[in-house]
Amino acid sequence: AREDHGWGSTYGMTVLALRLTGQHNGVSELHGAVSRKMWQFLWPGIDAEEVPIDYITNGVHTPSWIAPEMDTLFKRYLGEDWEEHVDEDTFWDRLNEVPDEALWKVHLQRKEALIDFTRRNLKRHHLRLGEGSVQINEFERMLDSNALLLGFARRFATYKRATLIFRDPERLHRILNHPEHPVQIIFAGKAHPADDPGKALIEQVYHFSRSDAFRGKVIFLENYDIDMARYLVSGTDLWLNNPIRPHEASGTSGQKAALNGQPNCSILDGWWAEGYNGKNG
Repeated sequence: AREDHGWGSTYGMTVLALRLTGQHNGVSELHGAVSRKMWQFLWPGIDAEEVPIDYITNGVHTPSWIAPEMDTLFKRYLGEDWEEHVDEDTFWDRLNEVPDEALWKVHLQRKEALIDFTRRNLKRHHLRLGEGSVQINEFERMLDSNALLLGFARRFATYKRATLIFRDPERLHRILNHPEHPVQIIFAGKAHPADDPGKALIEQVYHFSRSDAFRGKVIFLENYDIDMARYLVSGTDLWLNNPIRPHEASGTSGQKAALNGQPNCSILDGWWAEGYNGKNG
């Protein structure tokens, strides 16, 4: 279970696992390919394509992440037992039977629920900071249900590039404040306690959200948890995902969003390299 490096040998748990197990899998097709190249040295004389590492793409637990309103809609048009057919490709063709108006109505309900949740979260956070009534009342008007709402919520690791959208602040400011097509962004997430660079990204996003240029247009929600995630993946209009390819092994937040009718705006990495068909995001 030792790995040889330029600085010497180290004990590797991954090497131990690969040598003691009979089957090895990546968590997406791309991750499987990357893993075969990464661990090829454990099978000397074998081409990377022949390294015995396959893949099983990660998924999500549908009943845990489908919004109640969307579940009701699916039961009405797809059948009470629709959850038993989620892995049947042709079954999803029946979505064409769902009227656009019905789907949009459900989406707007979830968007309003997210906006209400966000306002309550912001008020609670800033009351704790001791802000006055003027600032607190500002949150009652924050977020416009008629504006495009982007969502970015996940673990704040550096390769996920949470701050990429701020690379050109002036351009972003123009986009967010377009007079006819305004845009808003909600961020949420946590970093590993030992990941100082990840925590620094959270700090940067928070400072952007509090700046005069982006106040009310960029929101950061603290104390990210499963309950908050359910609101986000079912209430935003577009799910943002921009990791450094191929660093995202799978990533499943976009699956939760897609399950609730949200399109993905994503780098072709992780599961999305398989999920994207040229028309669905």
